[in-house]
Amino acid sequence: MNFWQELRRRRVYRLAGLYIVGAWVVIEVASVFFPAWGIPDTALRYLFIAAGACFPVALIFSWYYDVTTAGIVRTRAAHVDEAVDLSLRRSDYIVLTALLAVGAAVLVGSADKIQEEIEAGPAIALNARWRENSIAVLPFTNLDINADTGFFSDGITEEILHRLASLGVLHVLASNSSFAFRDSEESPAEIREKLGVRYLLQGSIRREDDYVRVTARLIDEGGFQLWSESFDRKLEGIFAIQTEIASTVASEIINEIVPLQELPAGRTTSNMKAYNEFLVGKAFLDARTVEWREQAVRAFEKAIELDPGFALPRAGLAMAITVNTPPGPSWREARQLAEKALQLDPDLAEAHAALGMIHMGAGRLNQSTLSSRRALKLDPSLGFAYNILAAALAGLERVDEANDAREKGLAVDPLNPPLVANVASKEARAGNFDRAEQLLMRLISLPQPPPLAFQELYFQYDKQGRFAEAVAIAKKVARLDGPSGDAGAIDLLAWAYGSLGMTEDADYWTGLVLDIEQDDLGTLDLTYNVLRTRAADSELGAQLQQLVNQTEFLEGEHHPWTLAQFGLVNIQVGNFEKGAEQLDYGIRLMQAGPNQTEPASEIDIPGFRADPADIVYLMHLLAFALQEVGDIAAANNILQALANEFGLEDHALHQALLGNTDGALHILQTMTGSGWSANYGPGKYYEIINDPAWAETMEAPEFQELLAGMKEEVDRQRAIVEAVDAKHDFRAEVQQLLAN
Repeated sequence: MNFWQELRRRRVYRLAGLYIVGAWVVIEVASVFFPAWGIPDTALRYLFIAAGACFPVALIFSWYYDVTTAGIVRTRAAHVDEAVDLSLRRSDYIVLTALLAVGAAVLVGSADKIQEEIEAGPAIALNARWRENSIAVLPFTNLDINADTGFFSDGITEEILHRLASLGVLHVLASNSSFAFRDSEESPAEIREKLGVRYLLQGSIRREDDYVRVTARLIDEGGFQLWSESFDRKLEGIFAIQTEIASTVASEIINEIVPLQELPAGRTTSNMKAYNEFLVGKAFLDARTVEWREQAVRAFEKAIELDPGFALPRAGLAMAITVNTPPGPSWREARQLAEKALQLDPDLAEAHAALGMIHMGAGRLNQSTLSSRRALKLDPSLGFAYNILAAALAGLERVDEANDAREKGLAVDPLNPPLVANVASKEARAGNFDRAEQLLMRLISLPQPPPLAFQELYFQYDKQGRFAEAVAIAKKVARLDGPSGDAGAIDLLAWAYGSLGMTEDADYWTGLVLDIEQDDLGTLDLTYNVLRTRAADSELGAQLQQLVNQTEFLEGEHHPWTLAQFGLVNIQVGNFEKGAEQLDYGIRLMQAGPNQTEPASEIDIPGFRADPADIVYLMHLLAFALQEVGDIAAANNILQALANEFGLEDHALHQALLGNTDGALHILQTMTGSGWSANYGPGKYYEIINDPAWAETMEAPEFQELLAGMKEEVDRQRAIVEAVDAKHDFRAEVQQLLAN
């Protein structure tokens, strides 16, 4: 009997056929149910691996053994008659155990890999499946010998991206997300999956004298190159190159020819020096690194000087002036810049977005929504415009629309740091800490993680009472961003050490901030928050009181929150009458909300609407201050108004201020792990014991028991931080950074 006949006799063919059919059924079922269960498609790869690896094991088993109604027996040899004993021997059990172990190892290993895929998911994309006609334009590689021309490469990439987005038939990811993979070692397939897109556009750019060569290639979801082409042009025709590439790529994706359209004159310039200066300014505006504003403003102003008819740098300068700055006289200049840019190019999306931000800062939220929506209609990939739109809608108390705008922004620009930070903050306020942390960790996993992601993660850890982790994150921010500039990283360190009761460390970092900032009002919020972690009569309390006393309380010039901050400081140090007066004025401005009828030229004193949780906190402290000065009726009116508008039956501080100490204690005892109130996260031990509003309630023995448990957890985390600091002198590291 030959080998092939022996295979048939031993029923190896039959088992192989059954195995293949069975494996095929399992994989087909998995391909249907995995997406429904949120399991990434790459997990199917491990099913294929397991099926292939176990196939030889099944064939070996079939050669030596038969499965009968009596159980597993040895396969009868060809020359042996039916009477021979075919029961299993010790050696058979050893072989079967070995085969079972091999098969189990393969299956367990594959299951572990699938579980890793489930837990990790797409590292960045919010949706496991890409959208049809979705594309990410990766930063074109700069092949120029001069590395400084990288700005030029980014400019071409940005213009191609804008052109694709303006077609209206593609889902184009914003540059903040796709540019996050600059110099990444990940494969195109990995980048495509993380970004959640179907297509990638890659390319390279080389400049030589007055000529430029642009090479672009389009890659589909299977990793196949659908199209590739090179463009050799004189630099004077660079905008035509951008439009030509965009139209060609679009036609490949949507299978129809997209007419070549002329870009508006305001979006182009024949002055390449002006174009380069614009690109430099935009790079600093997007990066938000230390001293980014000064660099961006300088470059945008130079571009405008070189070509007054070039609209883009005017829109960029308007954004550079307004981003992260309180509304004031400089915002008039920003508005003039945005409006001039729109005169040069009425369809410039960036100028409409800048105008939307200016309107929002001035409290004209309806106008802000109109400008933001116009910007997004012109360029749906403009990620920061979604952020502006969401903020304006939230100010108008159109919460569902604001949330929808943020989620749409994430779909277009899932790696936009400010947008992700805002969504994470919203999720945390709703108690969804896991999603908030996941969103931020996606940013942190990037090749060049943005400092803003670490800053927002710090606040999430602080709210959850994870102070040791907050200190570690603050140190990372300092290393990434440097301790200069606005000293934001040092602010975080001072706050975190204060929350752990490490007074000497908190004072050290606070003093360093004061040395760096040299701005009394700029450090008011930090010093107040550090002060909350210690007694009002401490040395820091005296310093803060001196700061407030020497700063003129200007009702018509300070931001409403700054005005309220004056009141908070005075209340903290025991000046209740003055504090109540200042806090009341700030709260009334916040409650008044944005002034929709404000004249277009008046933007120095904007309307302002605080987060409801902040309003509740401020009004509780105002009620406490009024109680302390003997105005019980006014305090009760505030507490009743709060109860009518927000409920607050389960708000411990509210019940304590009403004199219901037992009720407040009961609430605290049932709030295991969720904190003391809207403004006290879990473990805020030092802020609570030094808060004058809690002083009377703290006298109850049951309250002391709760505090003892909190202090035990804070001390545990403090020991972790002290052990880390004992091994590494972080102060010396920061001083070295400052020296450099």
